[in-house]
Amino acid sequence: MNKYILVSVLLILVTVSGVIGYLVGSTNHETTQTIVQGQKIIVYPQSDPANLGNGEDYLINPVFPYHTIAAQYAYVTPGEGLVFIGNPYISGNGYLAGAKGAAVVSSMLAYQPLTSYNYYLYINSPSCINVGGAVKTDSATVMYLASMLNEQSSLNKSLYFLGDVGLEGYMYSTGVVYQRIVQLYEGGIYYLVVPQMMALAEGQNYQMALQFAKEHGEVLYTVSSIPQIYQIVTQSQLPQQKGYIDFPINFSAGFQYLSQIYSTLYNGSINATAKAMAQKYWSEAESLAKSGNYTTFYFLPNPAVNAIELLYQNNYNLSAEVDKAILEASNLSNLWKIETASEAAYLFTGNLSDKILANAWASLSLSINVGSSITPYGFYRGLYNAFIIDLYAAEYVDSVTNSQYGNISLLLQTYRNPNVIYDFGFFSNYYAKMSIKFRDYFLKQLNTTDQQVVLNSIYSYMANETQILENAAAYYDGPSVVGYLMMSHGMQTHNLALLYYSMPFTRFVMNMEELTWQLG
Repeated sequence: MNKYILVSVLLILVTVSGVIGYLVGSTNHETTQTIVQGQKIIVYPQSDPANLGNGEDYLINPVFPYHTIAAQYAYVTPGEGLVFIGNPYISGNGYLAGAKGAAVVSSMLAYQPLTSYNYYLYINSPSCINVGGAVKTDSATVMYLASMLNEQSSLNKSLYFLGDVGLEGYMYSTGVVYQRIVQLYEGGIYYLVVPQMMALAEGQNYQMALQFAKEHGEVLYTVSSIPQIYQIVTQSQLPQQKGYIDFPINFSAGFQYLSQIYSTLYNGSINATAKAMAQKYWSEAESLAKSGNYTTFYFLPNPAVNAIELLYQNNYNLSAEVDKAILEASNLSNLWKIETASEAAYLFTGNLSDKILANAWASLSLSINVGSSITPYGFYRGLYNAFIIDLYAAEYVDSVTNSQYGNISLLLQTYRNPNVIYDFGFFSNYYAKMSIKFRDYFLKQLNTTDQQVVLNSIYSYMANETQILENAAAYYDGPSVVGYLMMSHGMQTHNLALLYYSMPFTRFVMNMEELTWQLG
């Protein structure tokens, strides 16, 4: 299978998605029926904008600053990852970006490739929507999930969501909760779901909202994540498939190869000071190895890398093992060899410590002879899915933050790169980087003490969610070795960043197509 043929076809689909989404949004005008009750204006949809259901399929959401009520409808169909929006708007790019962000998060929490569905988001309102940034990603995410899981009939239509959805599925604050709850009450909506972070970010404003809710019979829910919102809205938990996780792999391979590098460099060094310092680090590394803690040697900081870095000479070839792992994985037949080699390829583009660490991953990749078997076409489809997820996530993050965090040009440039092993490692790591940047954008609203409270909450969510994803991946015959090691070491060392990096590896490996099981 020629990658460039697939690239040209699939990139056309991405372009068509954006163009069609824009055209649908700018030309589809549904009629509405307005009922005036004193000073209140409540707008009900006259018909389903998708012509698939009835008015009961809508979630009701205010559109600001017009103090009116709008109906929102979102659903999925089997497809290719296209995103469509509809009905009047001015901030069309933000509207489309919000729908794409919802597609990214909902497909992850449903354990499905984003590219296995098309996504539709419609909002009926009495006037054009003119809201900066991505809009209605939270409720669209819940409705996409309900559609994927065939639970639309369970949706509670009386709720309004307030917050932004992180790429990991955590809920972040968007502010002005008091103003929102007053407008909701005036519009006849009495249930508001807000992020727990909002209580910290808004302080007095949030306390005023709580007091208003008590005085006027409003119900104010606080949640931390999309899975919690989904349970409130549908009275059902998201499914948690559990597969058998077993990796018949020699995880000591990384340490053993680093040991070879250390011995060669140590014996060839004439720098007594460097050798003495390196020997101290290596003694620590040997102690960890004797205790069976081989996972440590795939992450920084670790004493084996420190020792080798002290002894390293420019004439030593650090690329040989990495090149060999990439070459062996490039036959695209064993998914575990591919993902471990992809992490090696990605790390080798970094600094000296990263290059040394890449050798541990490369040796692990070369040692693998069992696991998930895949066809080249299945891998290319999975790689395309990872690319589209990153692309949509970048558009969403850029729209919310009004920045260039996403660097869409870099994503396109990487996808055109012929080294598909590196591409897979890049897309996995880049999703994690975007997720962390997006999280930190919201955390800047808080003081240092409150930031730590939220980070602890995020850690609890991520520790739970990464385990759920890895179990689901095992259920679908695609558990991730890299994701598992990152998750395990992240929880062992309480390293939240590693949990972020674990999530996309597990997701992208699970979403690979045409998997079978390869015995040793």
